[in-house]
Amino acid sequence: MSDTILIVDDETDLLEGLRRTITSELDCRCLTATNGEEALKIVTSNPIDLVLTDINMAGMDGITLLKAIGENDPSITVIMMTAYGTIETAVETLKKGAYDFIQKPFEFEDLLRLLKKGVEHNRLVRENNRLQQRLCEVGPMESMIGKSSRMQTVYSQIRTLAKTDVTVLILGETGTGKDLAAQAIHASSNRRNRQLVTVNCPALPDNLLESELFGHLKGAFTGADSNKRGLFDQAEGSTIFLDEIGDLPLSLQTKLLRVLHNQEIKPVGAEQTHQVDVRVIAATNQNLAAKIQSGEFRADLFYRLNVASLNMPALAEIHEDIPLLANHFLAKAACELKIEPKSLSPDVLNHLLLRDWPGNVRELENTIRGWSATIPDEKIQMRHVIQIPKNDEAIQPDIPFEGPYKELKERVIESFTRSYVTRLLENTGGNISFSARVSGIKRQSLQKIINRYNINADDYRQDQTE
Repeated sequence: MSDTILIVDDETDLLEGLRRTITSELDCRCLTATNGEEALKIVTSNPIDLVLTDINMAGMDGITLLKAIGENDPSITVIMMTAYGTIETAVETLKKGAYDFIQKPFEFEDLLRLLKKGVEHNRLVRENNRLQQRLCEVGPMESMIGKSSRMQTVYSQIRTLAKTDVTVLILGETGTGKDLAAQAIHASSNRRNRQLVTVNCPALPDNLLESELFGHLKGAFTGADSNKRGLFDQAEGSTIFLDEIGDLPLSLQTKLLRVLHNQEIKPVGAEQTHQVDVRVIAATNQNLAAKIQSGEFRADLFYRLNVASLNMPALAEIHEDIPLLANHFLAKAACELKIEPKSLSPDVLNHLLLRDWPGNVRELENTIRGWSATIPDEKIQMRHVIQIPKNDEAIQPDIPFEGPYKELKERVIESFTRSYVTRLLENTGGNISFSARVSGIKRQSLQKIINRYNINADDYRQDQTE
């Protein structure tokens, strides 16, 4: 499909001359307008790739038109034509979103060269938007990023589990993507045409959970003013995902066991059970074997849930996937926040590789999303990520003024050094090699300082989610 260029100028002779020249030299469709109002109507009703407009026009001028085009479709490339002596105005339009400007009178070769560049720029912008949109719309399987052998095993297991209707128990630490795995199994199964029903077990009070899962009849309890279909009924012909199954009360564990055993449910207040066709996928970050030993979880329910299991790896087990995950989350954040994708400096990427991630992939994603939202620069640098004490910061110990100069000086240096190093270790998670690189102190020298002041770097190891 050829590109569409809209030419806007109130000089009709020039307008027609431009149209003939451009269509004869460029593979494009040319539309024309003699004023801003007419041009805006064309823009809002036609797919336009590039607008070439004069600045000085009666009625709506070119600057007002530029703003209106940006509000309607910011991906349209706009080139301004300006008369001699209004260069400052033309430069101002660049700040307001114009791609470029050309001064009248101009050589047609110069104009054609500029138009070619503008059209190519528009293609790149639209392609980037298309890719960003695709990123926003990717399915759960595509959202699981990783090339490590451990993740390849996970992908293979998901594809295998999707071919059957067996009950699946997904195990893994917090933030490892158990929900994504459940979505991927469902999305790849023969039940994918029906919506996955997700239940966050600990999010609902115990007295409401049974009614939510199995429904209730009118008058079953105070406030039950009408019949209610439970989530299992809503998942008929589909899949129900029971997240954090380890928090399910014992009383409901018995009733869930009946669902798994007989594929039937009994709404609250009902005398009869009825059949349901529902696949069950459950997930937990808890040690169910330990809960069975303590009597908090039924062993027979565990065996029913654990027909097939899927273990999601902690981020420490797929350490080599961190750069790939980081770039994916940068692109995802850009899509969701509607900003240009940012990049990471080598030092920041190394920082991610050296950090502990107790919150796993979710913590990594939230960290990068936070950086994308709050850091204005295109490249995320170490100075954005950690706040290292600077010489002009007030790390000023409370030292009495009275006393010999030499003694006071030593006390000030000792207090400053201790304060600096402890704050440095706090910001680098206790990683001595990384602290040395950030501070510019040789590793051996930094280690000597740490030992001299009896500072324990292990006290600053990061052990909680940000």
